[in-house]
Amino acid sequence: MSKRKDSPASKKVSKSAKGDGWRSNLLTIGGALLLALFIRVTLFEAFAIDGPSMEPTLLDGDRVVVAKYPYGLFLPFMHEAVVNWGGPEPGDVIILHSPADDEDIVKRVIGVGGDEISIRGGKISRNGEVLKTVEVGPCSKGEQKNLDSTCMIYEEVVGDVTHQMSHSRHDFPLDRMPVKVPEGHVYVLGDHRDSSNDSRNPLIGAVSNFRIKGKALFIYMSWKSAGAALWERIRWDRVGSSVD
Repeated sequence: MSKRKDSPASKKVSKSAKGDGWRSNLLTIGGALLLALFIRVTLFEAFAIDGPSMEPTLLDGDRVVVAKYPYGLFLPFMHEAVVNWGGPEPGDVIILHSPADDEDIVKRVIGVGGDEISIRGGKISRNGEVLKTVEVGPCSKGEQKNLDSTCMIYEEVVGDVTHQMSHSRHDFPLDRMPVKVPEGHVYVLGDHRDSSNDSRNPLIGAVSNFRIKGKALFIYMSWKSAGAALWERIRWDRVGSSVD
């Protein structure tokens, strides 16, 4: 029985098929990268929490997923959104680009456009009503940083959101006269009121919605600053928890 040999034409088809497969794989990889870039730029982004300003809600070393699409289109390396189509609600935790030093910071929205915010005797008022607070207990010296010995955790109600915040009896900032929040702006504070660079700073003040990058949704990873082993540094109880 004679053996059939491939013709030159069939060999050319075989090489062409291999070439098409290589191009197809390249297009698949390129498409996946473009999709990932699209998601990061327009839909969701990951942020690392650095510092104590949002304790006890967010700790130094927390990594959070942030939804970018509710407020506008904020492109990389820009200080403001290209277009803004919405704003947060009182009580939301947001990532914004600070007008004081052009750094990304995480804060809680206390007031929105049209609200009047004032601070007297360590009490915060929104539209003439003092925010309801209930003492929970002492701050955690194991997790929170730079604590005064009198630091306490409180439950605070802002809008429809009940959350925890902390401050000491000695270091709560001075009173602030009533401030009218301009339309299209937000008044923000850190949950750790003793150590937060927020709207109480005249260089920040009420922040434009165009500077809001997104709303914090949940913690996808959390690392302690020190530990004997990498595995022991993970705060397993915080992984997957929502940001309230």
